[in-house]
Amino acid sequence: MVFNYAIKESFRQPLNVILIFLLPVAVLFIPGSEYGFPQGISLVGMVILYSGYLLSRPVAEDRMKGISVRIEASPISRISYLSSHLAAYFLILMIQSLIFIIGTLVLHGEATFGQLSIFSLYLSFALMTLAFTLAWTSFFRNFNLSFGLFSGIGSVMCLVSGISVPIRVLPERLIPFIRVLPTYWLPYGLDAVFEGERNGFLIAHTVLLIYAGIFLLIGSRRRN
Repeated sequence: MVFNYAIKESFRQPLNVILIFLLPVAVLFIPGSEYGFPQGISLVGMVILYSGYLLSRPVAEDRMKGISVRIEASPISRISYLSSHLAAYFLILMIQSLIFIIGTLVLHGEATFGQLSIFSLYLSFALMTLAFTLAWTSFFRNFNLSFGLFSGIGSVMCLVSGISVPIRVLPERLIPFIRVLPTYWLPYGLDAVFEGERNGFLIAHTVLLIYAGIFLLIGSRRRN
């Protein structure tokens, strides 16, 4: 019941529909590069980041308004409530990523390869994103304020971590510092797929999932 409700609520917001299904199509038209995958394949990470944040709004607002406390007194357990919402949002992000992967095959053809590996990286990044937004919003009592700050910080994170611009154009002295950013590991993993480095691909997955676990522990703590 909670899962179905979360799915329906997600599509009642026109902005969600535009961001989740239309914006990735626009990103597809970003041209390719001889030094790596088309930049759109990395840039879609920003779309996933903001999509996950907007999708998580109902959970964040329930907690900010104290509704989550009342839910604990209902037949629905807190774990069931939270996991059902996150599963619904993860399914939506999975569909978004699948649409993008199909689009890359149609528009870029041989310029892309390893679509299953790329898709799996998107899923790990989506899971990290949902956990990150859950943790982020747990420190705020107003969603608009949290979104305003997240928009600025999220843009900077994407810019300096290789999502908005290729990692290869970033200053070498900056790399050791940006490795602590969770957003860095999506473009790192994509570069590993392009260069055929299996170890780098697995490292990217592992780090993204570790971050997801850490953020989930922080974000799932009870906050009245």
